[in-house]
This record gives sequence, structure tokens and C-alpha cells, in this order.
Amino acid sequence: MRRLVCLIGFGLLAALPLRAASLEEDVRAADASRVLATIAGNVTRLEPLLSNALLYMHADGRVQSKAEFLNAVKTAQIKYESYNYADVKVTRVTDDVAYMSGRARLRATAGALHVEFTLSFLSVWRREDGAWRLLAYQSAKLSEPAVVPPNK
Repeated sequence: MRRLVCLIGFGLLAALPLRAASLEEDVRAADASRVLATIAGNVTRLEPLLSNALLYMHADGRVQSKAEFLNAVKTAQIKYESYNYADVKVTRVTDDVAYMSGRARLRATAGALHVEFTLSFLSVWRREDGAWRLLAYQSAKLSEPAVVPPNK
């Protein structure tokens, strides 16, 4: 009996890294779906990926609720064209909360204005009713690095 308990215990310990890997993969998959739905302007696909308590803070300082963000995507007030990640890290907080941080190169159109810039971001994901949903997002525009010509 003692041996059986030890084997079960070791089996559970061995499964822990799989749970962590799965959490990271699940959050990354939810975020990829969010980005694709946002770029496509598809609020039907986007809505279930966002928590009802969403707080979305743009790089320019604007803050939007879930309803405001969905309306902006639906009416193409901002039309996201690309969102390319760099240095992304997913960190488990609890089994149902994780944050994702990194940098992204963003291209978008707002009315007649076309913008392209690099930002750093922090997003908080929470598992709600078995699905990962974006709870909070904040980004900050990064300065473009100076281009220095090579010495001749």
C-alpha cells in the first residue's frame, strides 16, 4: 500500500511540468486567437476571449472597457493590420491566472492615420468558466532605436 501511495505521488509530481507547459500553451493559444480576431475585426470571435471585467489600456494612454474595445474593433475606429511578438514570456500566477509580457511590433490604421511602432506590453489572463480570457492589458510605446552609421 505504501509503495502504491509513493508511485501515485511520483506520478503526480511528474505531471506538474505538463500542467505548467499546458498553461503556457493554452494562454499563448488564447492570445493568438485574440490577435487574429482583432486583426480580422471579428468581434464574434473576439468577445468570448475577453473577460467582462476587461481593462484595456492602449499605448497612447486611452483606457477602454470590454464594450468600448469591442465597439472600437467593430467600427474599425482602429484597424489592426499586424501584431508581431518578440521576447514573449508567459508566467503562471495561479492555476487560473497568468500574465504575458514582452514586446510587439504593431501596425494599425486609425482613420487616415497609419501608425507603426514597437511597444512593450503586459497582459493578464484569467481562466473563467474553463476558458482563458483577457482580464487586463497595458502597453507602452517604445522609442525607436537610433540608427548609427558604421564607422568608415
